[in-house]
Amino acid sequence: MKKLMMCFLVGILLVGMVACGNKTAEKDVTAQFKNSVFMGDSITEGFAFNEILPRESVIAGAGTTAGFIYEDLGTLVEKKPDNVFIMLGSIDILMPVDDPKELFRNDLTKLINKIKEDLPDCKVYLQSIIPVTQDALKEDPRYEGLEEYNEIVKEVADKLSVNYVDIRELVQESPDLYAEDGIHFKKEFYQLWLKKLSESL
Repeated sequence: MKKLMMCFLVGILLVGMVACGNKTAEKDVTAQFKNSVFMGDSITEGFAFNEILPRESVIAGAGTTAGFIYEDLGTLVEKKPDNVFIMLGSIDILMPVDDPKELFRNDLTKLINKIKEDLPDCKVYLQSIIPVTQDALKEDPRYEGLEEYNEIVKEVADKLSVNYVDIRELVQESPDLYAEDGIHFKKEFYQLWLKKLSESL
């Protein structure tokens, strides 16, 4: 009986140590983004909503486009970040204008140029737009054009000499981490996302 109890206690201790180790690893990754700001729409806002990053590190909200977020540049400049991580395009594709792709290209270019002008020492990271699920595509076929918008993101990153980070493989490896709507993500996805970005720092 004593032996059985000892094995039980050792088992609990080991589980606790693994859990603590995972928590420490999460904190270590988050610490690398202490003076970074994340800009984007409701997908990026998930960093704050899921309490992965503090709210003051996230400038994002539902319906945000490359044009709309330009109004938040004053807030970004006040924070004086070392890095700014930008993911935009998911909403821009839905804009009811004659040429939404050209509007996105122009707005994104204007945004990056202004950040570089106002924060010359800040490193800019443009991230790929994350694809939606097949069910989400059926709900709104306009999302089929996301890859064309990803090409624009890469083109702007190259043209303006800023960093480009492709995070699409994360959802290809973990499709179970989509939220029910097939557009947003579960909390666990954001830790994988941060880890991926940490490799670019």
